[in-house]
Amino acid sequence: MNTVIFNSENAAFKFDKKEVKERLICKQSEYDPDEITQLLELFSTDASETFLNSDDHHYFGHVAADLIGAGLGTVTCKICKKTYDACQLKEFAIGLGKSPFDINQEQKGGIRLFEKRKMPSLFGGKGFTCPEGHELITMESWRT
Repeated sequence: MNTVIFNSENAAFKFDKKEVKERLICKQSEYDPDEITQLLELFSTDASETFLNSDDHHYFGHVAADLIGAGLGTVTCKICKKTYDACQLKEFAIGLGKSPFDINQEQKGGIRLFEKRKMPSLFGGKGFTCPEGHELITMESWRT
């Protein structure tokens, strides 16, 4: 089987190379086009395994998080030294959640139309933990 192995500080993610290529092609508009081109060239080699390191290919973390969220691949937790299927991982929100459209801010005191205030910087994303609770990956996906 041709695989892509993505190593991060706490985990080693293993994906089928064909599924990774399909995901990159299908979701081109959501990813950086230059990164997609580089990754697809890297995956076009005849090597049975392609290794990516989070220090060198940080952007692939977004792809890995999407693949895991879709239930694809396996993950080896480097802390508990166990391998899990993607569907066994627990997803959690970072910041204000996966999407800026999911924000549920309760406003106290009504709307102030003419008051000058600096808008706070907001961000969000998602992450995954193994069943033992060890944080495997977190990816910020939006910022205002």
